[in-house]
Amino acid sequence: MPPEHDVLQAADGMRLGATLYRPAGDSLRPGLILVHRYGGNRAVWEGFARAACHAGLLVVAPDLRGHGESAVRDGKPLPYSGLSEAEILNSLQDIEAAKNHLLAHGADPQNLALAGEGLGANLALRYTLQAPDIQAVVMISPGLEYNGIETEDAICRLRDCPALLVATEGDAYSALSASTLKQNAPVFAELRTWPGASHGVDLFAAHPESMHFILQWLGSILDGK
Repeated sequence: MPPEHDVLQAADGMRLGATLYRPAGDSLRPGLILVHRYGGNRAVWEGFARAACHAGLLVVAPDLRGHGESAVRDGKPLPYSGLSEAEILNSLQDIEAAKNHLLAHGADPQNLALAGEGLGANLALRYTLQAPDIQAVVMISPGLEYNGIETEDAICRLRDCPALLVATEGDAYSALSASTLKQNAPVFAELRTWPGASHGVDLFAAHPESMHFILQWLGSILDGK
């Protein structure tokens, strides 16, 4: 089925552009939310989202507030470069809106996962702490801190949710951050690195096999629920 371009609304009224990737069939499907980096937009996930949909997942990729088609509030421009740390933290409401959108379109509430890149990885972890229905979290190029969103203390509080930490060896800050998070995780956490210095989903172009690895990891968890 072709991707569906939708408009979501966060709890604070922020309107968000989003794309839904719906696999064929009417049965309940595992749901996956994709969260882009600071300064990015949902289009960066296009290839991965299509692959995940082909693998049977119901996928939604939103534009976080201040980004892409979510850069207007109350009729005024809302550029990401002008967001305060508090406003960036409010992006957790955008992830919540995306999850509700998945559930409204037939996602299995017992099979929900979250993946993020860069700042989106940090936000994904922070959201998982407040959403016990998230069954797995993938963090691509995480940081111990991006734009005020910290992760080291957060991962120590993670419960009952496996984490996959992904980085390239030459992306020094993300590689160090991912290793530190792996050491501090109280739950099952897997660290996987690739050569090179790609950041975020740029990894998929440099190492196409990484996409398959992540989807296989997600499938091993969600299919077992």
